[in-house]
This record gives sequence, structure tokens and C-alpha cells, in this order.
Amino acid sequence: MTQVDRASSLGRFQVLSDSITVEGILALLAPKDLITLSLTSRYLHVFARNDYLWRRLFFKERDYKSTRLVYRGSWLLTYIFPGNEHDEACSNHPLVKSPIIIQGVISELLHQQWLRSNMFFGHFYPPPPVPPTPAIGENRPINPIVLIEDYTKMDQEMFYRRYGYPNRPVMIQNSGVESWPAWEQWTLDALAAKYGDTPFRVANLDSNEVPGFSLCFRDFLHYVRYNRDQDPLYLFDPCFVETVPKYFEFDFFSLLKGDSRPPYRWMLIGPQRTGAPWHIDPSGTSAWNTLLSGHKRWALYPPHIVPPGHDPTSSKLISSVSWYLDIYPLLPPESRPIEIVQHPGQTIYIPSGWWHMVLNMDDTVAVTQNFADETNLTQVKHALLADKAETSQIQRWEALAEKLCKLRPDLALSIKPQPEEILLNELKSQSSWLDPWSEEMNGAWQDRVRTVFARTLNIADLESIEQIETGENVCFLTNRGFVKFFMPLHDGHASYHSEVKANKIYLQAATLQKADGYILAAPALIGHGYLLEVNANAPSEWRWPFIVTENAFQLDLTRHIGHEAISLNPAPLLVPATDFMPEDRYGYNVLLQPILRTLQFLHTLDLASLTESEEFQAQTGPPGASEFLSNCLKSCVQTHMRWRTFPRHLLALLPSYLPTDPKEIFDPSQGDRVASMVHGDVSPSNILGYLDEELEDPDSTTASIDVDVSVTFKPTSLIDYGDAQFSADPLIDIVSVFVAILNCRRDLDMTEHLLDYWQQLNKDATARSGATLSRRCMWHVLLWPSEGLTMHLSRCVPEIGEMTSWQQVEDALFGWCTSL
Repeated sequence: MTQVDRASSLGRFQVLSDSITVEGILALLAPKDLITLSLTSRYLHVFARNDYLWRRLFFKERDYKSTRLVYRGSWLLTYIFPGNEHDEACSNHPLVKSPIIIQGVISELLHQQWLRSNMFFGHFYPPPPVPPTPAIGENRPINPIVLIEDYTKMDQEMFYRRYGYPNRPVMIQNSGVESWPAWEQWTLDALAAKYGDTPFRVANLDSNEVPGFSLCFRDFLHYVRYNRDQDPLYLFDPCFVETVPKYFEFDFFSLLKGDSRPPYRWMLIGPQRTGAPWHIDPSGTSAWNTLLSGHKRWALYPPHIVPPGHDPTSSKLISSVSWYLDIYPLLPPESRPIEIVQHPGQTIYIPSGWWHMVLNMDDTVAVTQNFADETNLTQVKHALLADKAETSQIQRWEALAEKLCKLRPDLALSIKPQPEEILLNELKSQSSWLDPWSEEMNGAWQDRVRTVFARTLNIADLESIEQIETGENVCFLTNRGFVKFFMPLHDGHASYHSEVKANKIYLQAATLQKADGYILAAPALIGHGYLLEVNANAPSEWRWPFIVTENAFQLDLTRHIGHEAISLNPAPLLVPATDFMPEDRYGYNVLLQPILRTLQFLHTLDLASLTESEEFQAQTGPPGASEFLSNCLKSCVQTHMRWRTFPRHLLALLPSYLPTDPKEIFDPSQGDRVASMVHGDVSPSNILGYLDEELEDPDSTTASIDVDVSVTFKPTSLIDYGDAQFSADPLIDIVSVFVAILNCRRDLDMTEHLLDYWQQLNKDATARSGATLSRRCMWHVLLWPSEGLTMHLSRCVPEIGEMTSWQQVEDALFGWCTSL
């Protein structure tokens, strides 16, 4: 075989890649034009007969009132001979009787398509998982795997404790699936015999224009057995199954009757190479999936990790096969998803909010259901109330809440929307305050950013305005500064006042004092206020408080406090520490040492001299430590009953575990050291830094330790003072660092640094009587008014669900405090 000259065969098309030629240009042509083009050269003949093109043409022109499809082994033949009446003409056509063999055409695109259309996935098992990551102690690791549980040895209460409340996936076996009627009745041949002419819903991942259609089962089965598609069609049809695993028997949505209840249970039939691309199940629901035949390879990421290569804002989906072949091989072991292969008879549980993708390794039949229960009720509520695209979702929640309150009064606190949730829902229902990420509102939000700069700083020349993700608030990065608009969640007004006051104090202290060693900088506050004026006719309308700071994400690294200036030109773009958390103790030292120095700087400020000006005296801010703890203590039980992060048996024990007096938690008269200011939210997302190739010399003034180790992330800035408290307990920040930075991992010896800092801070304090240090740490976790700390704790230590008392939880988390 002699290779055909590509240049002469394609002419001017030669400058384009094959994928652009086929998928970008030829995909726009009509059938007659493709046939005409196929007569011009060998390359264009092969390209114009590409089955990808004819599949798209077939579904574009198909009569969707018909449920029949006569698949003839290729989409070109299926397009030319679409009906049974064309059988004889098809069998006598030259394309069938004497097909033309084109040789000498070399194309990476066509080779890849052929490989992926004929690849056998029956042995496509995941590699062994990476070694377990130590958690709280040596004997209690968190394994990056999906555990397999025996259905006969785990009742519903144990399931809730181990997996429901901790929000952990699990594979369940020995649940008696073999006794289900569907075990025998839902084989492919049995379904064809009984439902051959019955139309089922079939999904078409390859088409955004026609993502799904109805097709009789006999025709679908014929397609399954003879197709050679990269992304085959698969059956995804609502169905009824009488048997449901005991853990999922009662779905709260079952309280809704008729059309009020959306489709919730589906039969899934997928040929080899099909599957669901990366997604999160809708409406905050969890899901179970029982496999009747075949094998499925599941990949999962927890809610806080977006799968690599997946863009949640894009409508273009990457198929399971493409992701596994194009992206998966490039991932380092620590970035790979959690994986497991599901066998017939097994049921997998996918918790609310988890990213998951599935690949059918062979022809599979399964049943799946999305559901709401007491473990995901809060997520379901938030999802339905926040669904701006569909008002019926809000109405669905209102109807569900009314029925659920009567049936389960113990869930009333979780069901009833809080004032901030109602206000947030009102804002989202107003077209002028839609999601800033939406295309239609992007321009409106950019105008608001310009208004802020023009009003507060008399700046009109904004060259760039880019929205960034920094948590729950609406934030923009511009060439002249960083803008944060505060949302009503978690008392946005209090966060706004705290941010303004803390930022001013920090910067004033920086000009008057020099810290002992390297500390993290804070971006300067250059403007603040309210976007909207007070409206007497609508006093509850959210006024959108905002702050403008220097460009924290492009901060000039020469403006550091307490050490010699670093000269880096150009200054690198700063990134949050979230994606660069270290895996070894040395890396943690690089991150932890400057954090503790910074906290020491905040905790020991001369607050009296810094706030003696009239401006600070007039500045309103968050309540003092005593009032803050008192308010938290009063609302603690109800708050946790609303969040329902912990299982119900621990929630029932909460009143007896909490103190009766705030002084048991923090009492300066008993020797507790008073911190001038606590940050309150020392988490990786609030620590910015830059990437560097090597560690500075240990004798330098930058963050380092006395070891010869290379690191890539150097922290420079601590941002987000919305949770700051003044004249408060510094233990709050120690708890925050242990949970959010160290991920409750005491085996790294990093707790020694926390203890050293605590001893240094309290070296002049008298011995405290009453509650132990470990008890006070646990109390601070429970009393913190933001859900983030509790959720992070349950994610790091899912074993909490199986603990029987708060004393047991306290010992497991903060037992290291006893060495003080």
C-alpha cells in the first residue's frame, strides 16, 4: 500500500487538522454536498463517508413521531435506507455487495475513531488505589476507595451513621437482588420478547440538538449488538421497580403525587462504551444504582473537587471513554478519582453533591433512583429554592415541606427556610439579580462593578473585569482592585462590618509595628459601601454591601510586613492554597509556620491604641467575645438540627454536652488569654501564595524550615476577614487551623507546633480550672455559626457518625491536647 499524498488530495484543506475538516466544516454540509465532495479525492472520499457525519444527519432529519430505527451496521447505510421497505435495495446496493476499499489514507483522527469504536473494555479495571492517607491516628486511615458492605450485616441506622450523614459512597452486596423479578425478566432477550414493540426513551450523548428520543426495544437491541459508535446510544427510561433496598425505601418525594413528583427511577441499558459523563445528581438528591447484568466502572470525586478536565459551565460534555483515554492517563496518582467496578447484584450509593462518572465495560442492565431523605434534606431544600430556571421547583419544595412537616415534625428546623434563605430566593427570582455567571447578566454585573469604582474611587478606566470563585459571595477581579459583594447568607451585614473593621486595624498596625519574623500580608482596603440606596418602600431589600481592596490576586510581593522585601518581577499571579495542599510534614511546615506567626501578630495587637480614633469608635462591628459566645450557645442546638451534618443520635446528646455558661468556654478571669483579633476562618481558600521551584535558604527571612526540601507553594497573603472577632478567644483560630489546614491529621506531628504556639501565648497565664483544653476545642467547633467548619470536619473524619458520644468524638479529634 502506498500512502496518498495528503497535500494534493486535500488541496487547501491540507492546512487544517483532520478534526477541524471533518467535525468543523464537513459537519455543516448537506448530504448531497458530502456525496459530491467524496468524488473529488481519496482523503475527501474517506472523510465524507465518516459515520460521525451521517449519524448527525440521520438524527437531524429523522421523523421523531416514529419509534422505529432500522440500523444497518453504519449510519451512512441507515440514512440512505431508513425503513424496512428498503431491505432489498440495501442488500443489493454496491456499498453492501462490493464496497470500495480505499487505501493509502493516513489520518490520526480516523485511527482514533476506529480504535475507540472497536476497543474492548471488558478488562478495563482501575489500577490499585494510592496508599491510604493517615487521618487522626495511625490506626484510623481514610482510604481513597469505595468500601463494600454486606447488606445482611448493616441495618438502616448503621447505614445512616456510616454513610448517610457522613456523605460517603458505598457499594452494597448480598442484598437479594437475585430474587427480584427484574433479575430474570430484565435480560435483553427477555425484554425483547415481552416489550419488543414498546417504545423506550433512548439518550443520544452525541447530539445537543436531539439528546433523546423514543425507540422500540427490538430496534434498540439490534443497534446494541451491531453498532460500532464511539458514543453509542443508551436506554434511559422511567420505570417501576417493586423492590427497593431497605436503606432507600422511603423517598420524601413520594409524598408528592401525580405530576408533582418528577421522574425518579429509571431503567438503564447501555452497550459497551456507553456511560454517564461527569455530573452531580439534580436537586440535591442522592442516588442508588443496582446492576442486574454486566459491569460498570465508577469514578467519583467529593463535592469540593471538580473533576479534572470537566467544565461545569460548559454544555459540551466529555464522554466517559474520552475522559478515560485523554485525561485520566495524565493525572498523577493523588489526583485520580475514587474508583470501583460494580458487578451484577451490587448496589452503589452516591451521596448528594458527589461528582460521578460511569463507564459500561460491557452490555449492562441496571436500575437507578434519585431520592431525598433526612441525610440530604438540607441540600435538597437549597437546590430547589435556588433553581432559577424552573419556578415549579420552588413550588415543589413548598408542597413537599408542607407534607413533610406533618409527617416528620422533628425535621421542622431543617424544612423551614431561614430569613436569609428567603431573602436570597427573592433576589434570585428578580431578573436583575440573576446568577452573575449567566451570560445574560454578565454585562449587568460588570456595570455594577464600574459603578462601585466610579462612586467610591472616582475610577472609570477599568481595562478588565473578571468574575472569580471565592466562596458564597460575588467577587470580581479588575486591573484596579478586587471587589466583593456580600450575600445575605450567614448574616452578610455582620461579615461586611467585620471585614471593614479588621482590614483597617490590620493595615494601621502594619504601619506602626514590626512583626517578629515573616507574616502573611493582607490586601489594603481602598473602598467600601452599599451598592443600593435605602428604599423606604422595601426596607428588607438587600443593599449589596461591598468592599474594594487592592488586587489581592496580583498583590505586589514587595509589600510584605516584618521582613525584607521580596523582589519578583513581574509579580506572579497569586493562587489559593486549596489546590496545593502538601502531603508531607515538611510541606505543612512551610505553610503552617507563617500562618502561626500571622495569628500571633493578630492575637497580640495593641487594640486599644489602634482603635482610639473617632473613626474606629464610630465604626460598628461584630459583638464582643462574651456576647458572641452567648449568642452561639443559645442557637447551637437549633443550628445543628437545621444543618443535620451530624447523625441524629449525636444531635440528641448535644444539649447535655454543651456548657451552660459561656465562661466555661472562655473566661479571662480564669487565666484565658484574650486575643486582640481572631481571623476565624483560616482555611486553604483564604491563603494566597505563589509557585516557586525551590525552597529559600533556611537562614532567609522567608517561610522555611531547617530541612533541605523543595516546595512549589509559598504563602504570602491571608484574606477574608468576614468572620473576624475582636477581644476573643485565640483558641478559635487554633481549632480552625487544625481542622481546615491540617485536616485533623495529628500524625504529622504538626500538633506540636499548635501546642508550642498555645504555650507561648499563655506562658504568663494562670492555670485554668474547669473544662479541659480538648473540651473547649470541641465546643468551639460546635458553636461556630458557619456551616463550613462542621462540614469540613465531617468530610475529614467520616467515622464520627459511628461514634456513640461527644466525649468519644472529642477524644478522637482533640486528644492531643492532653499533652499540654
